[in-house]
Amino acid sequence: MGINFEDSDNRKIYLSEKLDDLLDGINDYYGTVLMDELISRLEKTVSEFNDEVKDLMEQLKASSEKKEQLLEKIKSTELIEMEDKEEVEKEPEREPSAWEKKLEAMDKS
Repeated sequence: MGINFEDSDNRKIYLSEKLDDLLDGINDYYGTVLMDELISRLEKTVSEFNDEVKDLMEQLKASSEKKEQLLEKIKSTELIEMEDKEEVEKEPEREPSAWEKKLEAMDKS
């Protein structure tokens, strides 16, 4: 008989049977005390895990928000730079000075 460990209920039944088998050798008083302690520790473990996951999610959310803010800042900076570049490009071309003309003539020859 195979046990399907994929199913939560089957896992619980399996673990319960195994715990019962282990506790059969111990009298009723200790068995109850041990089971209560086991349940208490499991609840504490699950609670701590949930708290840690909650903290991690909050950190992830804060990190994501910072990244979005930086991305928006970068986008706005790039937009300003593009606008400045367009303004520079719109400036009419000026005539080269006599000195610049002489340098060009020297480069050509």
